[in-house]
Amino acid sequence: TQGAVAAYSQIIKEEGVATLWRGVGANMTRNAVINAAELASYDQIKEGLLASGLFQDDVKCHIASGLGAGFVACCVGSPVDVVKSRVMGDTTGMYKGTVDCFMKTLASDGPLAFYKGFGPNFARLGSWNVCMFLTLEQIKKAIAPHFNKE
Repeated sequence: TQGAVAAYSQIIKEEGVATLWRGVGANMTRNAVINAAELASYDQIKEGLLASGLFQDDVKCHIASGLGAGFVACCVGSPVDVVKSRVMGDTTGMYKGTVDCFMKTLASDGPLAFYKGFGPNFARLGSWNVCMFLTLEQIKKAIAPHFNKE
């Protein structure tokens, strides 16, 4: 087994050091968009569920809100994910950057191309958001008594 060091050495030797950073801008954009969508939508969905009277501020509400946040993040983030993957995998120089990749993908494959892999992506983001926000809510619940002493 050669390992990661051998792989990096081979990439640097064959394609140069800059290749290791191919797509970093697209990856940072993807992370910012998805994280913003998750954080903003979770609270909005939770507030809506609580206001509906169908949910109490409990585990069921947190699971539903987490799934909703994952769905929103997936809807907003899938186009960025597709562009990021295409830019990072571009070994031929087909794309000049993120915007060029977006425009070429839209022109050649249409708008639905940005939602390829939506199901598996939602399975990943939905379950991640449930775990993350459920954990956050439980931690908040556990430490609240230590900060609300009046």
